Amino acid sequence: MLKEHPRLQEKEYYINRYDHATVEECRWAEKAITTQDVKKYSNEKIDEVEILRLSRVFNELHLWFLIGERYARKEEIISGWMQKDRDKDHLYETAQAPTHILCLTCSREMVLSSKHLETRLDASDRVLFMYDCTLGHLPRRAFYNTGEEWDYKPPLCRKCNAPLDQEDHDSEEKLKWTLLCPKCGHTETHEIDRTKKEDELDPDFEKDRARFCSEKEGREYVEWMNTAKELTAILDKQKEKEKEKDVYDAVAKIKKLTIVQLENVLRDPIEVVGYVKFDLGKPTIEKDVTIDFSAQDAKSDRKEYDSVHELQGLIKRHLEPTNWRLMSDGVSYRLGFLSGRLRAYEKEEDLVKLVKFKLKKSTHEPGHTDQSV
Repeated sequence: MLKEHPRLQEKEYYINRYDHATVEECRWAEKAITTQDVKKYSNEKIDEVEILRLSRVFNELHLWFLIGERYARKEEIISGWMQKDRDKDHLYETAQAPTHILCLTCSREMVLSSKHLETRLDASDRVLFMYDCTLGHLPRRAFYNTGEEWDYKPPLCRKCNAPLDQEDHDSEEKLKWTLLCPKCGHTETHEIDRTKKEDELDPDFEKDRARFCSEKEGREYVEWMNTAKELTAILDKQKEKEKEKDVYDAVAKIKKLTIVQLENVLRDPIEVVGYVKFDLGKPTIEKDVTIDFSAQDAKSDRKEYDSVHELQGLIKRHLEPTNWRLMSDGVSYRLGFLSGRLRAYEKEEDLVKLVKFKLKKSTHEPGHTDQSV
């Protein structure tokens, strides 16, 4: 059976392919705006020197952005191309050939002679398997790995619309074929020179590649864009702070407690109302800092419900002005032993959410107008 070469190439092949496309785009961009365009769209009367200057300025700016964007996307696009070719190779190697294909002339089982990867823009990739009769009968048959039989449709004559016959004249130097119309005699000959490389057909390619695919200019563009994005983010943040001044003023007033300070804030109030042996466990430091706590209820006549809700309410009140909160699973109770978890909020965006939640909650509480943190 004939075997195709894998589609996946060395990375240099994809770099050259990408650079060729970049050169073509940049050549166009270099001359995108002409002096006639400037005259057409200008509302003012300007002299020829100024018209020429404006067209050059626009084209240079356009070209700078294009070179930079092509560089910024280069690795991602090349990686995508290589992955697609890996997927095509995998499909080609693993596709299962349909079996028990019978000759339409003698009904003998045909043998698999070759397979080909078919790629189309309007359909998924498939592998086409070719079968020959062991006695040489025609027609040959072909089936896709999905099970459908290939239905060959010959090209049509452009003069009389009759189906064309094809004769191949391939050689190591040229890929050549002739289309013949058996009805009106019209012929078409096509050929591709296999010996010429793309660079040889474009003698200025390497010169323009040095101008348009410069890694130095590409890195400078990426660094400039990153700086611009950071500056934009800072300005947007400043605008947000000015727009929501009350929220950020409240965030600034939040007490950011260390674990030692947290223990000091809670221990005395908890013990005053009859809970003893208050203890903080070892903190868990991941995306957020959480810490277990426990206490024991020294009042033997306090019911479980009251014990849980009194401790829970006390912790919430004393943590309200701080960056710590009781976690949503609340306080657990077993035989007078109470436990739960606390979470710290450290990032400004998380503290903003805390303040906004409190303000929203305050506006929905009947008769409550105090919105301070």
